[in-house]
Amino acid sequence: MPAIYSPEWYEAMLSLANSRDDISEKVPQGEWKVAVEVVGDGKSPYVPEGMTKHYFIHFLTGKVVEYREHPDKVPGKGLNYRITGAASIFDGIAAEIVDPVEVGLNGTMTIRGDMRLLMQHADMVNVIFEVYAQSGLTEWPLGKPPYA
Repeated sequence: MPAIYSPEWYEAMLSLANSRDDISEKVPQGEWKVAVEVVGDGKSPYVPEGMTKHYFIHFLTGKVVEYREHPDKVPGKGLNYRITGAASIFDGIAAEIVDPVEVGLNGTMTIRGDMRLLMQHADMVNVIFEVYAQSGLTEWPLGKPPYA
């Protein structure tokens, strides 16, 4: 099992997403580009306070063709959505102790983009978080949430 947020972890997540037809069937056809911003909040030992990890996820015809860390903020041009939240929230989702739908609806996590389109394709967001949360691929070298 690779450590959370490592390049190996992203490769494992990409492979998992593309190996499951039940996930591919939920992604709307066409091309979708999503930026994810994991903001250090002083709680997560994986993203220091004041630091932000930037990720880019690219879906094409039901498959994830790219899932990688980006060195800087992913430019907005061409993006369909930008998802931003505290690192402890993303860690909690990966540890399956935080419900991604709940934190999206209550504003704990910010989702920017065409919300009408997002509601029509809510399964796409669920796919991102399903792979993230239910992969069983995460090693927690610095401790698993709630970081006791």
